[in-house]
Amino acid sequence: MKEKTLVVTNGIVGLIGGIFLIFAPIFLAGSVVSDAVSSVNHDTISASSTSGASVFILIVKVAVLVLGIMGAVKFKNSDKIAAAPSVLLIVGGAVSMVPFLGWAGGIVTIVGGSIYLANIKKFND
Repeated sequence: MKEKTLVVTNGIVGLIGGIFLIFAPIFLAGSVVSDAVSSVNHDTISASSTSGASVFILIVKVAVLVLGIMGAVKFKNSDKIAAAPSVLLIVGGAVSMVPFLGWAGGIVTIVGGSIYLANIKKFND
């Protein structure tokens, strides 16, 4: 993967993923309410919305963590990107895995993604 592509990907996933992680508890609560309402109306117990939302949130958390690790490995000896944005994505992904701290991981992830996007101008050939 090219360096500029990785920087853009990390920046976009950092920003969008971080914003999503901040609001993820609201989405999860909405899916729980949706399942509860559908089970009352149909006399069956279903957790399909809650399961789907939980899996999607987990995928976003793992993606942030993996992209942070990829950035740390790729830009280890680079003079264009410092270690800070990669470390922030790794820490944000790891903190978001802790129950009830996903919002804090989202904030850290947004900062890391912003730093990545601020460094795009260094890659203009």
